[in-house]
Amino acid sequence: MIGELGLAILLLAPQEDVDPKLKAFAEAMKAAKTDAERIAAIGELAAVRHLKAAQKLAAVVGGPYTGAVRAAAAEGVGKIGDPKSGPGLQAILSSYGGLLSSENPNRADDQKSAEAIVRALGAVRDRSAVKMLTGLLISNNIPLMAEACRTLGKLRDPSCLEGLLKLHYAANSPETGATPNPRKPLAPDTLAALKRITGQNFSTPDEWNKWYKTVGRAFVPPPEESMGGMPFDVRSFAVYAGKGESAGLAKYDLVFLDAGNYQKSELAGLKAIALSGEPKAALDKGFAGVVVEAAKAAEARRKHPRALLVCREADVAAAPHLNAYLVDSVEDAQRLKDARVEAAIWVLIGNGNAEKLKAARDRGFAAYAAPDAAFSTLAPLN
Repeated sequence: MIGELGLAILLLAPQEDVDPKLKAFAEAMKAAKTDAERIAAIGELAAVRHLKAAQKLAAVVGGPYTGAVRAAAAEGVGKIGDPKSGPGLQAILSSYGGLLSSENPNRADDQKSAEAIVRALGAVRDRSAVKMLTGLLISNNIPLMAEACRTLGKLRDPSCLEGLLKLHYAANSPETGATPNPRKPLAPDTLAALKRITGQNFSTPDEWNKWYKTVGRAFVPPPEESMGGMPFDVRSFAVYAGKGESAGLAKYDLVFLDAGNYQKSELAGLKAIALSGEPKAALDKGFAGVVVEAAKAAEARRKHPRALLVCREADVAAAPHLNAYLVDSVEDAQRLKDARVEAAIWVLIGNGNAEKLKAARDRGFAAYAAPDAAFSTLAPLN
């Protein structure tokens, strides 16, 4: 436990000079004798949040490696999260030719890589990929189509709705006699993508098609903030209980602040979450969101659809209304992850608890520790 949330300072690791990391990666890949060693090197480079690192990993995706290594490299590009890396991945995916139309048991490595590329396009939020991904919905490669549905759900571009609606209809078509419906396994994925993009809660193809006829191509998706998860541009954050420090806070994508310590003019240029207080007052002041109790999350979402809502309680029932959870227990974080919540999951680690920090990160959580015992000053980025 680190005590009161308002006294915690959290930050991402500073962006290191990328060139030495690229050199070390090249040497590690050259020396590697096994896929496990190559994948370990990929993991090290993926921790460097820089476009150059993403481009180097994309070269591995398109290189002469096994499917496991190429897939790991694609996932690494996704972790770095730079949308500029998307077009390069699209080009590699296009090079797979006939595999995009039909799964081929003789191209298992390419299949693994292709699925990972589609996932990465969602992770980097490359909206220029929507047309290509929508094209994959007309295919006989069922696993790749499923990944395309999931990624389209993340990108939330309404131009893919007609393709998803057609596939949802096909996936729900009845099976006749001994003839199975090969697209039936895709029904949960098409439904989830349609709900994620539109915010609607229909089920059957007839309900969806009737709704779409009423809105057509003029449909505008509801704000992403209301759909769970954090905006893609939030990749670093700090929690600060003090006053001022606007210049230091501006270096972070998201900051948690005491609403009473800041005037509206001081919030200019910041994406800030109010640690406490009445939501409307904080939002009117210029905060982008608020920390809310789980029991009040639904009401807060209804009243403030564009607000970023964060909860400290590991209450799964509140997940549909939240953008993120901020918990101080790895076990709570794991429980939320197992429940497949859409909200981001952040773990707060007490100062000096390196073992707990490592355990959280090893499980794939964004886990951060306060930089000093006082928990009251911003630590420098580098």
